[in-house]
Amino acid sequence: MVVLSALAVVWLYPVAWTLASAVRPGADIYRAPWDLPWPPAIGNIGEAWNRGQLGAALANSAYVTAMTVTVVLVVSVSGAYSLTRLRPPLRAVFFMVVLAPLIIPTDVLIVPLFSMFRALGLINSLPGVALFNVMANVSFATLILTGYFRTIPRDVIDAARVDGAGRIEVLLGIMVPLARPGIVAVAVLVAVFTWNDFSGSLVLIQKPDAFTVQLALTRFSTLYATDQGLTFAGMAIAILPPLLLFLVLQRSFIQGLAAGAIRR
Repeated sequence: MVVLSALAVVWLYPVAWTLASAVRPGADIYRAPWDLPWPPAIGNIGEAWNRGQLGAALANSAYVTAMTVTVVLVVSVSGAYSLTRLRPPLRAVFFMVVLAPLIIPTDVLIVPLFSMFRALGLINSLPGVALFNVMANVSFATLILTGYFRTIPRDVIDAARVDGAGRIEVLLGIMVPLARPGIVAVAVLVAVFTWNDFSGSLVLIQKPDAFTVQLALTRFSTLYATDQGLTFAGMAIAILPPLLLFLVLQRSFIQGLAAGAIRR
């Protein structure tokens, strides 16, 4: 209990500091987070929203996140099912291909990825940012779901096949419902990773109208100075959607992680 309490404090400290600093005057920005500002500078929120054009940026991030999560789940669920139940030829080779993006540092791939995306006409394109995030997350999602699918009893699948179910029917009618907690957990993780992505947007997006929310936070910085108060206010706005997503799906997320950890 003591260890969990200490970890909670470590994780909550930066969140509390960000939320408290979002309503502080610039002169008080580095005061302790528990020293609540009074009167709070509520105007920081509205000014950050307008100057950073955060409404459009939030919509862009939501679009990219939704597209990324959808594609990643379709590909990773199909890949995990193939690797665990269909046993294709050269399965070990395919599994190494899945692991390769997790082994190669992303920074090494920035230049070739930029060249490839420019040739495909995906620069300054939100679908291009989504594709970048799909490539960054699909290996992780497939690896997690592969381990989860292995925990589903083979007898259940054999019984469905005896009743005449095809491979697609087994996947959609048996595997996906039984693996729902794991799929929800993967979806939440991929959504958070995509929402917080900065490098992909920085490399691929140059038009201000296509800025994601993480890239929009750079509007508060110039070559010579950074408006710390507006930056913290923008960060407070940016972290709210992932927090709300976790609160809504908290039970399913925890069930998915726990089930994946204890099943054999």
